[in-house]
Amino acid sequence: MRRILALVGGVALAIGLFLSPAADAAVRALVVVNNPEKRSVRVLNYESPGRREDTVGLYKKAIAGTPQGVTNLYVMGSSELGVPIEQNPSQWLPNNASDFDMYQSGRGYQQSLYHAIELAAVADKIPNRKVALLVSPQWFTPGGIKAGAFESVFSHSAWQAMLRNTSLSAATRARLIARTGQLMPQLCTARASCSSTPAGRAKEIIDTPYSAFSNRVDALRETYDGTSWRKSVSYTGAWIPGAQAMATIDWEAQDAKAITAGRSRVTTNSFGMDDGYYSKRIVPYLDKLKGHEAKVTYTTSTEYDDLQLFLDVARDLGIQVMLVSLPVNGAWSDYTGLPHAESDGFAAKLQRIAKLGKVQLTDLTTNAYVPYYFYDTLHLGWRGWLDVTRACWEFASGS
Repeated sequence: MRRILALVGGVALAIGLFLSPAADAAVRALVVVNNPEKRSVRVLNYESPGRREDTVGLYKKAIAGTPQGVTNLYVMGSSELGVPIEQNPSQWLPNNASDFDMYQSGRGYQQSLYHAIELAAVADKIPNRKVALLVSPQWFTPGGIKAGAFESVFSHSAWQAMLRNTSLSAATRARLIARTGQLMPQLCTARASCSSTPAGRAKEIIDTPYSAFSNRVDALRETYDGTSWRKSVSYTGAWIPGAQAMATIDWEAQDAKAITAGRSRVTTNSFGMDDGYYSKRIVPYLDKLKGHEAKVTYTTSTEYDDLQLFLDVARDLGIQVMLVSLPVNGAWSDYTGLPHAESDGFAAKLQRIAKLGKVQLTDLTTNAYVPYYFYDTLHLGWRGWLDVTRACWEFASGS
């Protein structure tokens, strides 16, 4: 009997340690990195690891290095955040601004639903209670985000932090869990029930031990990946000198620089794309791509419900939101046959959503044909990013 009790006690202790913060500490202790790269804290805000691990920890570490008197805005988006141009805020702000920073969070397939979870995870860490969401029309395909795409960017640590957030209303929390469960049913447990039927809830209870174990393994993997990335960089604490206050920025002069930069990199095509991107990603398939978006629709999508869920999370948590409605590349969309009714319809729906939700909207959709506004077929380019940065500054500063 003693042996049985000892065995049971040992198993219970092991499970308790596995589920406790001690397991995270042990995983972090396993990470060893030699000769870490040295960078300024100003660069810290713009790291984009292959996966978005440990959302809360990464953000806390980022803003910890922000000097006093600097306004920091949490900016959520998707793949446009990785555009390799000097007007991308990750490059432009360190070289130009002394009193403003943007924590850019997002990569491809991180859309409204993921960012709703993320917002619930980090809201209590956001000093100015403001967030901007860059909304791309390409998100709003009829089926919305696909399960495989969502799972590829999902953060278990953010999910657990969301579940711990007691400020979410019961209704919003239930909708957020149910919607996520549609894409990742393995997350549905007794603690995070996705079912509305007794049989479904019974199954969740039965599945809870396995789901808890599986999800915990994934969370610890994120802890390891995130720790290895953070330990690979040694931050010096110094900002790049020579910058100026945002209120003194000459935006016309900056726009002129953006035009010059864009003109130097758009010389081989009439679609306003970067030459390198165009020659590698477009030229080999140019004929096949003509007219291929003729049946694309952006006006009927479950993504609109996900966007509303994001706004409901923000409302529950007292976070002010600015939506940034991004345009399509007009010249390219005409070539691919995207109906104007769809791009215009997307813009109109975003306007209605912002008005009904009483949130600020920066509508950039009228810039579809502005030269050097895009880097490629859909991502913001030289002039486009300047407009976003200026809008973010004005929103964050209240100017």
